[in-house]
Amino acid sequence: MPRFIAIHTIPGLTEQKFKETFQGVKNWRPDARTTITKAYCSLAQGKVVTECEAVEQAHFEEWIKKVGWPVDAIIKLDLIQQGSNNWKL
Repeated sequence: MPRFIAIHTIPGLTEQKFKETFQGVKNWRPDARTTITKAYCSLAQGKVVTECEAVEQAHFEEWIKKVGWPVDAIIKLDLIQQGSNNWKL
């Protein structure tokens, strides 16, 4: 299944705001073929990276709109390296 990451810039982001955003997100699996897998946050830089498995990028974009974060870029991934495992998407 295709995997995407989105990069967000959120000035003034705090730990509390980050947590509140995701407390309001009721569905990390918006449909049967879309799953938001992770969100990475750098408070000091006001950056968030979200990761998603979805059949189409549009499904990820819909979820991002619900969260309400601005998007700098959405990137479709081709390869993943995690620990000693490497796989092609």
